[in-house]
Amino acid sequence: MLRRKNLIGVCIVLFWALMTALLLQRELLVPRAQPHAPSARKAQDTWMGIYTASSGGSESRIGYLHLTSNPATRDGERGVSYGLAFKLATTILSFPSEIVLDGSAWVTDAAGLSEFEFSVESFGKHAIQVGGVVEDGRLTVEIDTAGERFPISFPVGPDLLVQGSLGATSLNLPALEIGDEVLIDAFDPITMTKGTARIECIGTEVLIYDGEEVLTKILTITLSGMTTKTWVTLDEEVMRVETPVGFALRRISQEEALAELDRGEVTEILDQVAIRPTGLRPFRGANRMRFRLDRLPESAEIPSGTIQKHLHDGEYLIDVPGPPEGPVELGEGSAHAPFLAGDPFIQVDNERIVAHTLGVVGAAEDPWEKSRRIYDWVYANIRKMPVLSFPSALDVLESREGDCNEHTVLFAAMARTAGVPTRIAIGVVWSEELNGFYYHAWPEVFVGHWVPMDPTLGQEIADATHIKLLEGSIESWPKLTPYLGQLQVEILEVE
Repeated sequence: MLRRKNLIGVCIVLFWALMTALLLQRELLVPRAQPHAPSARKAQDTWMGIYTASSGGSESRIGYLHLTSNPATRDGERGVSYGLAFKLATTILSFPSEIVLDGSAWVTDAAGLSEFEFSVESFGKHAIQVGGVVEDGRLTVEIDTAGERFPISFPVGPDLLVQGSLGATSLNLPALEIGDEVLIDAFDPITMTKGTARIECIGTEVLIYDGEEVLTKILTITLSGMTTKTWVTLDEEVMRVETPVGFALRRISQEEALAELDRGEVTEILDQVAIRPTGLRPFRGANRMRFRLDRLPESAEIPSGTIQKHLHDGEYLIDVPGPPEGPVELGEGSAHAPFLAGDPFIQVDNERIVAHTLGVVGAAEDPWEKSRRIYDWVYANIRKMPVLSFPSALDVLESREGDCNEHTVLFAAMARTAGVPTRIAIGVVWSEELNGFYYHAWPEVFVGHWVPMDPTLGQEIADATHIKLLEGSIESWPKLTPYLGQLQVEILEVE
């Protein structure tokens, strides 16, 4: 079993890797053809290497992506067919890790995005398939995980853009000149949310590709508070992308892309997203911590409640609650209904989850006792290891392995199935070994009052160094990206 001292590092690197996959998937699947305009673009076939940089300035190629676009006609409609293949293979704290993503989409000239599909796989397992169709003003998405299918459907507007924040949407953007700026509505097929991307052309630069000088335009793309830079040719072909989360993409040949990867160790990325606090030094097991948060993104809405309280001017206090003093009756009502419901990744009503939960909980009726039994089982039975995947409770139950993401979704599914209101906290936690705060996820249960638990780190009641930035299921996790490399923490009091 993975030593506990490495768990924090595994969790934060997995957050980084998950963000990498999410950002790549969102950005590259799929830029929308401009509505009501002919498909005038030529077919494109682009290979790019994915690199991490070391402190010495050298780069390690840890992956590649392959992008294709082909103007075509289907059933009398003109449009563009897009394809994406992505592979990331690296080493995370001495653990080999790999993720593969394949996707495609059909975008019509008249109506924009028509359909898309993609699959994500880690070492041939932990697979998730997602398909979507736009018809009669509605987007219907079907998620397939661990052999179960979960449909989602909601209305969309006529100018739907599936897009993210890496910058490669310039493959299909209108030509921008220096000083030009456009705003584009964006939809994320992973988080099922919509937003607005701001794209600006800020200058030009000459790059060297295949031994020749290539004049490029520099675009910045901002979405959800996160800005990337993209270099594109005058024909709108992407040559380079730089992201604020520790990696870059560079145009290379097919032969270079398919050559053996470096599998570089990504440990240095830990330092790029670590939060080194000022003020007092925190410590594991703290029962009380007062702190100040600075450089928050504009969209930040830091949770405040009975565990973590907002005092004033960015100052917060965490008091670790104790367990309930006696048996708890939760009663009936709708107040906790959202924390008992399932979603495509937390499968509360699935018969496999139900049967397994009953076996773990046994005859226990008290909510706290149920929570403790589920905590004990998850901590003892889920192997602590990196899993580059989008966590699904069913998949975790089947594989019995994962990082903080997998531990948290499985715990949440089991606890909610057992009738214990459970919410997911997303934020940062202190690591003595790594000397900083790192991004993490953990569950909180309502047992008369809210109690945080951490089945990844082995804390039945999570300590006061768990700073919560967000609440929510997997759709909320990419909202951490604006915090990366920005958030500052000052510790004012710790005991």
